[in-house]
Amino acid sequence: VETSAASTAVVVASDPVEQDEDEDVVVVEAVEEETEDAEEEAEAEETEEEEEEEEEDPEDPAPAIKEACGESMACKSLKHHLDECAARVEEGSKESCAEELLHFLHCVDQCAVPKIFATLK
Repeated sequence: VETSAASTAVVVASDPVEQDEDEDVVVVEAVEEETEDAEEEAEAEETEEEEEEEEEDPEDPAPAIKEACGESMACKSLKHHLDECAARVEEGSKESCAEELLHFLHCVDQCAVPKIFATLK
């Protein structure tokens, strides 16, 4: 008896005459909504990409600040020692000038860091 009831239910559900036509309409509407959502997302992504292209990256002030500090009075004597060492190396000296370079770069960094951080937002 249970089998016939189940088969009757299957027949009723699969019978095209008794199917609700509204189900087909709902499915079509759902597909259309999904398509519209996908199109809206694609347009939003394109808009974001265009905005990113329009925005220019701000210029990094650090190199200019470091160069100015390298030429400042505070680091001028260390730059002079580095230049003298470099001249000796070009003439054939076997020294490396690493110590002079490190002292000069330390001076530049000490001068530049507060100025660079002052420019950050």
